[in-house]
Amino acid sequence: MTKDKKRTVFISSTFEDLTAERRKIWELLSSYDVNVRGMERFGARKASPLETCIAEVEQSDIYIGIISYRLGSIEPKTGKSYTQLEYEKALETNKDIWFYIKDDKNSKISPLHIDFGEKHEKLQSFKSIIKERHTTDLFSDEIDLQEKLKRKFDDVLKRKQSEDATNEYEKSKTIINRFLLVPKAYSGREILVKGRFMSGPFPASKAICSAFNFEYGKTIGIDVFITEPDNTANHLQYVFTDYSNIDRFLGISVEDELEFYCQLQFSENPVSSEKANFKDVTYSYMNMSFNATGMESKTIKAEGAIILKFIDFKKP
Repeated sequence: MTKDKKRTVFISSTFEDLTAERRKIWELLSSYDVNVRGMERFGARKASPLETCIAEVEQSDIYIGIISYRLGSIEPKTGKSYTQLEYEKALETNKDIWFYIKDDKNSKISPLHIDFGEKHEKLQSFKSIIKERHTTDLFSDEIDLQEKLKRKFDDVLKRKQSEDATNEYEKSKTIINRFLLVPKAYSGREILVKGRFMSGPFPASKAICSAFNFEYGKTIGIDVFITEPDNTANHLQYVFTDYSNIDRFLGISVEDELEFYCQLQFSENPVSSEKANFKDVTYSYMNMSFNATGMESKTIKAEGAIILKFIDFKKP
């Protein structure tokens, strides 16, 4: 997709439960040279609400679907939600389709914004269809969603000339500082970092895979020294990814300084070792003691674990 053509973006979602998320998307898109379609600006029309939605999808280039825990309004004849019918029109007319789904693990939701019974079953069926057909992404709240969409928009949309580029490192630094204080609240947030990989990839330990829900034997890690944002290297040392990125990681030189997007991850389970050992290892050491004077050390055991989950390298 080229950035030269002015594109039209359609935002598809339920409304009351995702008002904050929709507002953040509109705010973000105001920095780009695009047209935006969404129920906020439909106004009074002769056509029915569903006819209006379908017509707006047809006139768009990009369909953004946001799914939480409500199915939304149902069209009586088909028994499908407006969101699903909008999606089917986008699929039929070959639009670019991006789906973002509320993260069950890292998000909070009011019971008032959850559908139960038959609507819940239909929503789960719709989510299954989406996940089978498309690569979806998760989001925890409106800020997390906005950050993820910004990276996507920067790749495919043209910024307005009057807008200055946002300093992503400063934003990442703010998120990291907050993550280090309340990691559970900021787990799942995406950041941009720059750094050098200090070694070749290594197999991730069973403890890492268990703590962060990776597949043991199919996950690799790499030591990283982060140079941007500053003051980060002492806290975040390892990046992990599944084996699909193994060729990209094997091709990295320790002299290369690279920019990459990653996700901050927190686990309440401490991790004794990040690297897997597939054979017994014996360590030899010299026992030294101080009779009168000397330095003593005390180890405070970790109460949890924090890592970086690799997403992608930043495109030049």
